[in-house]
Amino acid sequence: MCITLTFGACNITKELRSSQALLYNGSKVKITGEKRKDVKAPIPDLVKQTPNKRFLGITKLKLRFYYLGLRSPDTKIGALLMDKFGEPPVLLDTAFIESSVKSMRAYLHSVGFYYPEITYKVKQHRLRAFVTYYINTNQVYHINKYRINCADRDLYDLIKSTEKESVFTSGYRLNNERLLQEEKRIVTLLRNHGYYSFNNDYISFDVDTAFNNWTVDVALNIQNRGMYEPHQKYYVKNVNINIEPISDSINNTNTDTIKSKTFNYIPNSYKLNASILEQNTFLNPGSEFVQNKVNRTYQRLGDLNLFKLITVNATTYTLNDTPMVDYGVRLIPNIKYDYTIEPQAIISDQNNSFTEQSRTGNYGVAAIVTFNSRNSFRNAELFKLSFRTSVEVQGKANTARWFNATEQSLTAGLTFPRLVAFPKLDRNINFINTKTTFTTSAIYELNANFERRVATAGIIYQINKKNTSYYFTPFEISFTKNSINSHVLLSLIKNDIYLYNMFSNNLILGGRMGLVYTNKEITKTKHYIYLRFDALEISGNTATIINKLIDKKLNATGNYNIFDVNYSQFAKTAIDFRFNKRIDPNNFYVFRVYSGVGIPYGNSPKFLPFERRFWVGGANSLRAWLPRSLGPGSSYQPGQIDYSGDIKLEANAEFRFNMYHKWLEGAVFADAGNVWMSKLDVNRTGAEFDFNRFYKEFGVGSGYGVRLNFDIILIRFDLAIPIYDPSSSLSNPWVVKDFSGKWVYNNVNLTFGIGYPF
Repeated sequence: MCITLTFGACNITKELRSSQALLYNGSKVKITGEKRKDVKAPIPDLVKQTPNKRFLGITKLKLRFYYLGLRSPDTKIGALLMDKFGEPPVLLDTAFIESSVKSMRAYLHSVGFYYPEITYKVKQHRLRAFVTYYINTNQVYHINKYRINCADRDLYDLIKSTEKESVFTSGYRLNNERLLQEEKRIVTLLRNHGYYSFNNDYISFDVDTAFNNWTVDVALNIQNRGMYEPHQKYYVKNVNINIEPISDSINNTNTDTIKSKTFNYIPNSYKLNASILEQNTFLNPGSEFVQNKVNRTYQRLGDLNLFKLITVNATTYTLNDTPMVDYGVRLIPNIKYDYTIEPQAIISDQNNSFTEQSRTGNYGVAAIVTFNSRNSFRNAELFKLSFRTSVEVQGKANTARWFNATEQSLTAGLTFPRLVAFPKLDRNINFINTKTTFTTSAIYELNANFERRVATAGIIYQINKKNTSYYFTPFEISFTKNSINSHVLLSLIKNDIYLYNMFSNNLILGGRMGLVYTNKEITKTKHYIYLRFDALEISGNTATIINKLIDKKLNATGNYNIFDVNYSQFAKTAIDFRFNKRIDPNNFYVFRVYSGVGIPYGNSPKFLPFERRFWVGGANSLRAWLPRSLGPGSSYQPGQIDYSGDIKLEANAEFRFNMYHKWLEGAVFADAGNVWMSKLDVNRTGAEFDFNRFYKEFGVGSGYGVRLNFDIILIRFDLAIPIYDPSSSLSNPWVVKDFSGKWVYNNVNLTFGIGYPF
């Protein structure tokens, strides 16, 4: 009844006949001419009028609601339909068309197309209007010569010396963005060489198009401060740092000034060593003014996480005919201690997957309590203590308890705002910040099948540059101890070497290094990339070398051990690359490629430790499969439990689009990937990686997703089905050939997640 009322009760154009107005039904742009592909993407965004939104890309649902309410506008239901659920009709307005043409012409002029031809045509059908814009870009102007006009010889020589960095190179296209880039470059250059008072007002450009050959000469003009007054360099004289008192109490305030090598420091009873401020401020008395040093000082002091407000004020004056700058740095401390309590609901398919019974999902509740202490030892350290407790229902485990699993974890970290033992690197102005973190944790996990205890400790060095974060962990230790509670699982382990390895006590002694890069925050378009490169992780090499040097004897299994525990020896690398392409404000393509390889050798030549193995499936991987339910390779055995591997290849593609307002989004996606063993597996046919067949062993799935985007949180539901299953027990891995209602019901996989999958 409701569906009939909504979609069939009214004809949209019928409501317009009384006024003979035209309903604006959208537009398209056809572009011809030189370099048309370069302007194809931004031009449609310049159309000023937007048609009524469509629901699911088909019907203008909000417009239909509006007309339903319009039939009885004085009633509550009518007003509700019109104001809350409806949207008034967007009528064709020629003023918007002319404004769109004007904007297109201005944009094309700004990117070098000085004489474009722009026309439009309105097509009318049943009181609906569709506008087509026709653009012929004609030829574009390119740069012929670039010259500098500057009366000040010092400035001229400085700018000329960096001319290779200019965006004005012969043969490049002329556009306004290049003019702005060059203006910004010149201002930055001069302010980083002492010219404190220099700004954009002293820069202008002359563009000469009189050659009639579609080339231009560009002249950069640098004006003096006055008719004959050249720009002067400024020098830093005094730096005063003042930490505001935490309390207004006189007894709590100490106004004594501490004189360091580079500044005067008034701590006002705030116990912070002056050496920390010296390390993170780059305002050196006697040196030239450098804007980049001021910017980096702001960033470094902010990254200390000690102050809720930071201001750096400059005072200029002349001393003995030399322009000077005095800096006043004002710091307002943050609170020293704070804590947070975060309740959680656990609804996840990413469980331990050690038994078939536990692979149906996790449901439960958890809470995380976090305590932070700033400036713990007067050197801007951050001490963080976090405790997490959870109780869960894991699948269909045979137990009398409703909550059949629990996990308790305690994590402690102490972060120093510097590279401990590498002080010279800390003063590199190209680094946004540097950090060293000492971390340790303990985890206790108990469910119906096993009991696990994990203890870890490590040191992490981190260097952050503009778009890239580098990390290096020279030392990391992880000890895992397992106890089996299930007689069924214990019997399986005795007959399965893979499960035996999974549940064996294990020791990891190693280190790792890598980087994370993204240009999401700086890119001028909505296209951006994300790259995580875990370049290398190695474990066990140092322990093996020491054992051989001291001629330690091997144990009964032919391995070295430490405190009667075998340690793992392996090398591992992985790369995760993502590309986000914007079509328009409501439509995006997102692609991801993941590749990882781990090689066990030496003291553990057959297996990677379970925590370092790869797997596919689940809400953020191949969504047509449950987690750890595909692979390795094309192998499959009845009752198989271990699906992990040493090698992983995965690719994902997703088209994301807005369905209703900004909070309801949709997605169509496809996933492909698998894991393989790095070495021949005599017990499982097709499990090892083989260049001659690996491309035939990708699991392929596809599906549709709905996302509720509430800005602070995104809730995701994805429905996916397998299309190609390399481990299918059927003769044909193209399982989708059996597509039917019953087949879909038996094979569809619903996943739930928080945030985008990638």
